[in-house]
Amino acid sequence: MDDFIRLPYQLYKAHPHWVAPLEVERRQFLDPRRNPYLRQSEVGYFVARRGRVPVGRVAAIIGPDGPARGHRGYVGFFECAEDPAVARALWERAVAWLRERDMHTVTGPMNPNMHHECGLLVDGFDDAPRIGMPYNPPYYTDLFAAGGLTPVKELLSWRLSPTSRKVTRWAGHSDLLRRRRGLTVRAADWRRFDSECDLVRALYHACWQENWGFAPATDAEFTYLARQIRLLAPTGVRIVEHEGTPVGFSILLPDFNQALAPARGHLTRFGWPVGAWRVWRGSRAITRGRLMALGVREDSRAQGATLALAADAVASSLTRGWNELDVSWVLEDNEAANRTLAVVGATVHKRHRLYARCVRHSEPCSCLPALSHTAQEAVHAAHT
Repeated sequence: MDDFIRLPYQLYKAHPHWVAPLEVERRQFLDPRRNPYLRQSEVGYFVARRGRVPVGRVAAIIGPDGPARGHRGYVGFFECAEDPAVARALWERAVAWLRERDMHTVTGPMNPNMHHECGLLVDGFDDAPRIGMPYNPPYYTDLFAAGGLTPVKELLSWRLSPTSRKVTRWAGHSDLLRRRRGLTVRAADWRRFDSECDLVRALYHACWQENWGFAPATDAEFTYLARQIRLLAPTGVRIVEHEGTPVGFSILLPDFNQALAPARGHLTRFGWPVGAWRVWRGSRAITRGRLMALGVREDSRAQGATLALAADAVASSLTRGWNELDVSWVLEDNEAANRTLAVVGATVHKRHRLYARCVRHSEPCSCLPALSHTAQEAVHAAHT
């Protein structure tokens, strides 16, 4: 596990845009005694070595509902040197592990599922990742192709300026609509942690259950996620109510990656809290945020609750002095969300891609999920 955890720090040592996670946090996250999802799942960790030197890693994952969800497994935490032979060895070992456990398909990258980092960066390499979003070099697309993985879905990251005239005018109209229709937006009250956590979890499942790839979060996993979000942004979870009834929620986080980058993965250096001081200093100069989730019950969307949460995110960004708001991620075929973002002047600045492979057959087959339009274009380009 030491090699598994430390490998990215070696691979990205000279990369200007990768943000090193805190090593202590990665150890805690991959510890099943601390992370309930890993405790409830079956995970195989694999490291490729050339001699004694680690050159690649991957995890094969079977979630608690793996057999119930079409015997679908996942691959994640993939990191590899620029060597297709190493990548193929990792993929084949992970696929064999999943096949032995009767999985039919594999989807990824998931770190370890869609509630955390997921997707392979395929566009937008010249900028640092936002909090909770993965980063990788451009050559990783070739390594996924070397493993026979097929693109199935694109995830879009949108960027907008909260101070732009078009955004502020749109937010003002949305706020007026909110007041007319009896909508209110409030922060989650973490003094009532258990009841608020149950409320947000119920809303989450109601809002996203029809979305592609959705998997319900267990009580323990959702509580674990809520504690992390509360630590990063005590007022970041916002709940919209219609005449006192909760109908949706959003999660707005400061881009804490801006504070983490100077620490280079470590809070201490030679016994001194140099990294901790750098994180503290960086946290006082965060200039952007990430709207990582926004969902409204289907029966309340026509009331303007979605617009109320979006306008609230813009207002919160202005209050905190942010000059950029990142909306990520959005499924490429979520036409309503993507159309609205384009109308207010947002632009796509990063794209991530999910891949799949049949575990039982070597060639793409009907076991795999349907390819999106962009994924079909990516497959055609790869073949030509």
